[in-house]
Order: sequence, then structure tokens, then C-alpha cells
Amino acid sequence: MAELSRLPAGYRALADRAGSVRRKLERSGIDVTTIVIPTGTVKPAAAPSAAPAQPAPRPGTAKPGISFATQIAPVLVKSCGGCHVAGQRGNFQMASYEGLMRSGMVQRGAGNSSRLVEVILTGDMPRGGGKVSAADVATLVKWIDAGATCDSDPTVGLDAVARSGAAAAAAPPDPGPAAKPVPLRAGDVSFATEVAPLLIAQCLDCHGERNPEANLRMATLDGLMRGGRSGPVVVPGRGADSQVVKKLRGIGIEGQRMPLNRDPLSDAEVAMLVKWIDQGAKLDLLTGKEPLETVAAAGRARSLSNAELAAIRTAAGGKLWRRAIPDEEPVVCGREGVCLIGSLAQPRLEALAGEAAEVEARVRKELAVGDGPLIRGGVVLYPFERSFDYSAVWQTLVGMERPKGISGHAATNGDVVYGALLLPSADADEAGDAIRLLLAEQIAAAAFSGRGAPDWFCRGAGRAVAPRVAPRAPAVKEWRRDLGAAVRQVGTAQDFLAARADPAVATLVAGGFLGAIGTPARLAQMVKALDGGETFEDAFVRVFKAEPRQAYETWAARQARSP
Repeated sequence: MAELSRLPAGYRALADRAGSVRRKLERSGIDVTTIVIPTGTVKPAAAPSAAPAQPAPRPGTAKPGISFATQIAPVLVKSCGGCHVAGQRGNFQMASYEGLMRSGMVQRGAGNSSRLVEVILTGDMPRGGGKVSAADVATLVKWIDAGATCDSDPTVGLDAVARSGAAAAAAPPDPGPAAKPVPLRAGDVSFATEVAPLLIAQCLDCHGERNPEANLRMATLDGLMRGGRSGPVVVPGRGADSQVVKKLRGIGIEGQRMPLNRDPLSDAEVAMLVKWIDQGAKLDLLTGKEPLETVAAAGRARSLSNAELAAIRTAAGGKLWRRAIPDEEPVVCGREGVCLIGSLAQPRLEALAGEAAEVEARVRKELAVGDGPLIRGGVVLYPFERSFDYSAVWQTLVGMERPKGISGHAATNGDVVYGALLLPSADADEAGDAIRLLLAEQIAAAAFSGRGAPDWFCRGAGRAVAPRVAPRAPAVKEWRRDLGAAVRQVGTAQDFLAARADPAVATLVAGGFLGAIGTPARLAQMVKALDGGETFEDAFVRVFKAEPRQAYETWAARQARSP
């Protein structure tokens, strides 16, 4: 398909359906090699000839134009609320503005090309006979074209925003600093090794990140401490008076005992939770923003050897594979510092594992880690030759449809520090350099993810390190070429740091940002600081002499002045 300024409405929906038919034919044993589904290519936005575009306003600031709170949220709730606000039909949920922007369904500055608009224009959504009026569609397109900004608290549920209307267009409350780890004294209860595993086992089915009961999100410590619809549930220093303890005991409460429809917790388990709260509800590893599974995994890992942790990560990595692709048994191939799990032929996987081990050693050198592993227990890599397999893993682990332009990502999921990558076709020009670039990017990003760095920093560090490992890869020039347009599209510093932008665009911007300020020496200092127990926020300020938001705004302003 020729390059277009924007993809025609309905293109992606049609391509997805064609791809689904192709996959069904392939799984039935039919030769589909001659069936080619064209990939739409969109030209980078041209740089403005006049003054550079102004960044989108921060959420909560009033600005003339279309209001998310009073015009967009009511349309979304009315037309999509039953399936995608209150629920997560098709693994897509937009319970809040943040959830909508994380989903990849909205592409800032490109209303007609955004998937949200496409599924409406093609009639695919809303289902059940409902319709979105032409006027509402036009308003939605105009809002996205103008930057898809938010004039309300981006974390508040869309149903609440739609009900309150103009009253919701107020600056979001300051959530306060994230919980930071403190040293434990003898006899203290460990949140990482005792409390977090208990909450995971007993509470997250109803109070996870998606559609939590009573709006009480217990997937992170910060979420637990914020409380839910009825207010705080933990009062540090007062365990017996905390609502979470009362609900577990079933004494002095409205409603039912928790956990709902399960056996009550033992007296010893409740006493342990009370003691932890009485001690101040302290965190002893990572930060309050980290998922409980990650905190609990870090608690398990601190007492294990590298070999023991590697065995746990390999086993957990296999379980993640089976969650995403349950009908295909993977091939596993381990090397020093890496473990590859995939459906590639054994010789192909072994050759790739050898190359991954070489790249891991090179990344280790770039980050001045020393003779030990880049990260204890190693990195689990999921390489894919088929895009639909990679999409299945992305949707399972990230929780949304894979956006266009994403060919690799790295993250931490419980005991697994992983990188997933879609390999270029074997006969592609300079495929070797392209593969090394992908491997270096995901391995470096995984190294920081396993150390508790936020997603934007992991992606940026991966993009900053990769060109030093594979400088001749064609994508390196493309990243530099497209950076200016991406910075204009990503929105404000707050949008960037909170991961509200399109993932492909945000990754490109993160790479440019960290590539500009993150010299090898500075990235190595970050590794050393995080390994020494320093929080990411404190380490960043010490190494880069500014808070992340300040550093980004300074860099983005320089980019805006560049030709």
C-alpha cells in the first residue's frame, strides 16, 4: 500500500478481519503464503512551517475547544459504556481517560485514523443496534485531531465524569508521593514477602486494576493506601481500626465479610496484617507504584542465588507463554543471561539464543554491570516470526490490542523479566542488524524493568542503548527522522510520563529523550543506584540533576526549536 497522510477509515478493521481469515486457513493446513495483507504506511507528519505546535494542555486545565468532561465522556458512556466502560468486552476497557489512552484506540492528531473512530464508522461498534450520531462522531474526530486532551481528573471513572459534567473539569488532586521502601527492623512484618502474597491470593480477583469492586484498587500498595469509594481502608498505625481489617474480620461493617464467597482468613493471617499496619504500613522493596506481583517476586528473589532465580524465571516464563498461546507447546533454549521461549524451529531458536547471549554481554558492557549477569536470574525472551502470535502475547500481558508500529516490548510480570520481539522476515535486507537492534533494545529495557524503573524509562533506555550495539540497522535512521513529529504528537510531559500517548509514538519519544540525556555513564550510574536500593525518583534526580518532568520539558522545548 502506498504511503498516505492518514489511513482511510475502516482500513484496520478490514485488515484485521482478513488477517483472522488467513490465520484460520493456515491452521487448517491450507497454504496461505500467496495471500498478502498489505500493511498501511502513514507518512510522518510534516513539520509546521510556522511556529512549533504547542503541547497539549495538562489534564485539569481549562482551554477553549471541545471538553472531554462535558462532550466526549458522555458520548463514550452512552454508546460504549455497557461493554467497555463498566466491562472489558473484547479485552478493551476505557474505564477512565487514562485507560482509554493506554488502550491504543486513540491516535492523537489523527481522528479518522484512530481505531475508536474506525469501529464506529464501519458499523462494527456499538453492537446491539445502537448508533452514534454523525454530530457526535464529528465531535469525537475533532477532539482527537486537536490532541485528545483531558480537562478532568484522568484517573476518575468515565461514568462519574459523564455524570458530573462541568464539575469534573477541575484540576486532579495531588495523589502525593509514591510509597518508598524503608529498612525493616528485627521483628517487622515484610510487605514484600508476607503481606503482598496474601493480598494477591485473597483480594485481587475483585480488587485488581481493571473494574475493581467499590473502586478499590489493591493491585499496588499506592492503590491500597488511596482506598476506594468509601474512603481509605488502611490507617497507618491503627490496624484494628482500619477498614480492610474490619472487612476481613466481618465485625462492625456494612455489607459482607471479605474475601467474598471464600473461607475467612486465619487469625494468624489477620494478626500479621494488623501488625504490618500498626508498624506504619511500611514498604520494604521497590515502590508503591509497582504491581503486587512484582513486589512479591522481588521479595522471593532477594534470598535466591542467580541459578535458583533463573530456574524460577524460566518456569514462570513458560506459564506466561501458555496463558497467551495455550495450544502450542514452546521450545525453550537457555544461554548465559538469557532464556528464549518460542515456537521457532529448534535450530533457529538455538542460533538466535547464541546471538542474544552475545548481545546481552554487549549491553552488560554498555551499562558497566561487570562480570555478573545483566540482571539476576536473566532475561526471558519471546521471539516471534508470526505477527498474530506476538499480538496474542501482547494482548495477554499488556491487556489491550497491540497498536500499530510495535515490534517489541519489555516488562516485568511477577517472577519474569521478559522481552518480546517480532523478528523481521528471514529474507529481509540487513535482517541481521535489525535483529541485533531488536534484541539489544528489549534486553536493555528489561534490565531496567527488572530494577523497578518506570515503563517510559525502560523503553527510552532500550532505544538509547540499542543503536550503540547495532548502529547500521535501518531503523536507527528512521527513529531519528520521525522523532520531531512524534514529540509534537505525544502531548505534555505529564501525558508522556503517565503513558497516555500511543505506545509506538511514546517509545520513539522516550528513545530520543534518553538518547539525548542518557549517556552510557549516566545509564550505568542508574543501574548502580537501583542495585544499591535507591528509589528510581531519587536516583534520577541525583544522576540527571532534575526531576523527570523538568528534564523532559527542557528537552522537548529544545526539540521544538530544532528545524
